[in-house]
Amino acid sequence: MVGKAFFWSLKVLLLSLAFYFLYLKLDSIELDHLQWNWTHHSLYYLSGFLLLWFLNLLFDAQAWSIVQSILHPISLKTALVHNLKCYGLAFISPMNSGEIAGRYLIQEKPYDRKKALFLTFWTHAPKLFSKAIVSFGILAFMLPNQGLGLQYSLLALLAILISLALYLRLERVISLLHEKELWNRPLKDYLIKGKPTIQQKLAVLAINALRFLLFSSQMALVLLAFKPELLTWQLYWSIPLYYFISALIPSYTGIDFIIKGTLALYFFDVFETDALSFTLASTAVWFFNWAIPAIVGLSSLKKVEIDRLKRKRA
Repeated sequence: MVGKAFFWSLKVLLLSLAFYFLYLKLDSIELDHLQWNWTHHSLYYLSGFLLLWFLNLLFDAQAWSIVQSILHPISLKTALVHNLKCYGLAFISPMNSGEIAGRYLIQEKPYDRKKALFLTFWTHAPKLFSKAIVSFGILAFMLPNQGLGLQYSLLALLAILISLALYLRLERVISLLHEKELWNRPLKDYLIKGKPTIQQKLAVLAINALRFLLFSSQMALVLLAFKPELLTWQLYWSIPLYYFISALIPSYTGIDFIIKGTLALYFFDVFETDALSFTLASTAVWFFNWAIPAIVGLSSLKKVEIDRLKRKRA
């Protein structure tokens, strides 16, 4: 009961903050600047958007198949079905609780279900670290062009090395936290000795880094389709930075577009550009990459799977 109260309180707090900051921005939003237009290139850009959407789902399934292979191998098609169900459950639940339930649900063997937390952890950790590494790389490239000294680029490169080293040693970090009694969860829920291997970690990290760039490019393609004059190279490379910052904010998938949309208004306003267009583009990316797969995933849940979830919660 306490857990549910906490999650509901967090949800209300996040929404309240998002609407508050959105309200503060209302006076500065100029709808006249929106002016999205259909051009003879729009269809090509939107076709590219849909292609990247499909590839994003496919690469996410590939990453999951590698993580799942720690317990037993699955096909790419099965991995895609698994992900869709997890998208759906994550969409209607707070934080990652729905996805953990989904990873539990799709396991057939009792032992494998006990490792749902471990599998979810190794699904999300590479995503966060890949976003950090790509974003620091972009900063290392962009900062000198903004008139900042070379030392800032070197700091960004150092951050990449630290992030990579930390990622490859995550098991040791978790063990250390547990030994120092700073980790209140059972260690066995997060570790399988010797797994994932270095090769598996690097493979999942690389796939998620590619997905991150594809995901960011989707927003760029929406803007190119309807307002191509808006997108400069500087703004293009700022999109991954925006998504990295948004990934650090705790949220709920089902209301993520409100929080990310509000963040977009503030983030892209720093570049003195049409932040509202970026907000609408981020909403379109959210709708295709989360809302649609979640609806498909929820509709694919079988009665036996729903009953299994009910028994787990009972």
